[in-house]
Amino acid sequence: MNRFSHRALVASLALLLALPGIAPGVTSPRSLRVESEAACHVADALPARIAALPNLTDAIVNRKRVRIVAIGSSSTEGVGASSPLAAYPSQLRALLQLSLPEDRFEVINLGIGGEVAARTVERLRRDIPRLSPDLVVWQVGTNDALSGVAIPAYEKTVRDALQFLRVGHYDALLVGMQWTRKLAGNPNYVATRDATARVAGLEGVTIVSRYDAMRKLAEASGREDFTGPDNLHMNDRGYRCLAEEVAVTLAQAVSSEHAQDARQDALQKPMAAIETTRGHI
Repeated sequence: MNRFSHRALVASLALLLALPGIAPGVTSPRSLRVESEAACHVADALPARIAALPNLTDAIVNRKRVRIVAIGSSSTEGVGASSPLAAYPSQLRALLQLSLPEDRFEVINLGIGGEVAARTVERLRRDIPRLSPDLVVWQVGTNDALSGVAIPAYEKTVRDALQFLRVGHYDALLVGMQWTRKLAGNPNYVATRDATARVAGLEGVTIVSRYDAMRKLAEASGREDFTGPDNLHMNDRGYRCLAEEVAVTLAQAVSSEHAQDARQDALQKPMAAIETTRGHI
């Protein structure tokens, strides 16, 4: 089957990532590959381990419509973006949509600014079963850190929610906290970041590290030009790079040569971690 062999669920399709005016080109109904623009350095900011996403993979391979729920606080809602279309969930949908020839992706934005994890989890438990998504992308941690939520309580909240998603057989991906030089000097902020990564590891869920990605961008450019005037919420460029990082992470999860076995194993061992050949943060 040439490059669409049985060893790969996903064939190649290079995407230029400007949102308007992109011709997707020739692809396969099994394709989900996103290539990021160099300015975002996404290839250098992928997780070291990417967990199986059996529901998302099944939907892609079997040409089903894909429903993704993005839940979280202001970074999901899109505070700081010039319009709702510039928020990361909208940009994520645009990127994924270009990877397939049909109208296959729905990304529902359930972001509410200012929420700590415990409040978001109330909505997650209520709305996720009703929406029945193929994937839940949960952005979490910043408001807990800035509000001084105790680390043990935060860890329990996040872990319990991930277990709820696992029991319900919902694929899950975490989006971690943002980085600025000021935030990096806050010990409680760094402790919450580490707690998020620790829980993700214990639960076998991939975490997209905005913290390290934004730090790398700043180091590469010498500027913090991905946040707005408040030096906290991301601007359009920051949201674009986050959307790329999420999209490429999903593509890696789906395209792994182990994805087919992972779909089966996940019924017994949900969210089992899969090694990838990409770089790590």
